Amino acid sequence: MRIALLSIALGLASATFETGRLTALPATTSQSAGGAEPATVDDLLTNFQPTAINSPNGRVSSIEFTSDLILVKPGELAYCAEGSMKSFRFAEPVWVIGYKTEISEDGRIRPHDNFLCHTFFGDSMPMDGEDEVMRSLYSDAFTREIRMPEGFGVSLGAGDDLHWMPMFNNRGSRMVKVSMKYQLTLIRQKDLTRPLVPLYSTIRSVRTPNLFFVPPGAHEQEATFEFPFNGRIHFLGTHIHPYGESIELYDLARNRSIWKGVRKKSGDQMEVYSSKEGYAFRTGERLRLTSTYNNPTDHWIDAMAGLFIFFSKE
Repeated sequence: MRIALLSIALGLASATFETGRLTALPATTSQSAGGAEPATVDDLLTNFQPTAINSPNGRVSSIEFTSDLILVKPGELAYCAEGSMKSFRFAEPVWVIGYKTEISEDGRIRPHDNFLCHTFFGDSMPMDGEDEVMRSLYSDAFTREIRMPEGFGVSLGAGDDLHWMPMFNNRGSRMVKVSMKYQLTLIRQKDLTRPLVPLYSTIRSVRTPNLFFVPPGAHEQEATFEFPFNGRIHFLGTHIHPYGESIELYDLARNRSIWKGVRKKSGDQMEVYSSKEGYAFRTGERLRLTSTYNNPTDHWIDAMAGLFIFFSKE
């Protein structure tokens, strides 16, 4: 399996953000995943734990994993530390129906700042400019948990090469020590009582490279794309950085909004779209992705804006 990372982590460039200024640095092993080993652990996931979740589709189990302590230098953005990416396999087929991550700083459950950029778990990692169909799940600082609609799941086979990759931001002035815990919620194939509909995923961004910078004030960015097949969208989750306000998916063929994700009232979470019926799309139909940021500072800030799209094929 080919592992593809976001270009900011591929070694094309790493970014340091200091007092509002962006400095491009040559990529090094310690600064980008491009110089890191592809994976350092190859573990068989067998430690299934019971859950209190009731599902008409079968008994729901979970698996948890905690990362090693990761050092993140001041000014690092979209940073994947050497050795932080892990490889896994299941010894049996499973259907993943949920994914949750937690970040801690020096053992504290609530870090003093927003250090998580995003994480991926699955059979592939997205790459700038590629429209790859994956069996992967994600989280970020504003969407820390996702759950597929009832009756749907991401199918992972026995022996599939799977990878987990965390990426971090440190906009502060001192080095921080962070660690991650993830939880997969799943139904083992042998525990299924009725079939699940397989979901696939892809990530689409308003900008390539995915990491860009926003000046003071309001900012809007958009991009269009199309799918090369027919299907239905069943789950949408956003990926943003601080001061991101919304991301909208718009159907240009039908001239209507599919969904617009905004910040929840708490301010530290984004809305998600989840639908059993789903939204039908057809080959070649143009969809538009639009993001809004509102930068209240007097300097440029880092930004990402994308949608993680889970869909069924028709």
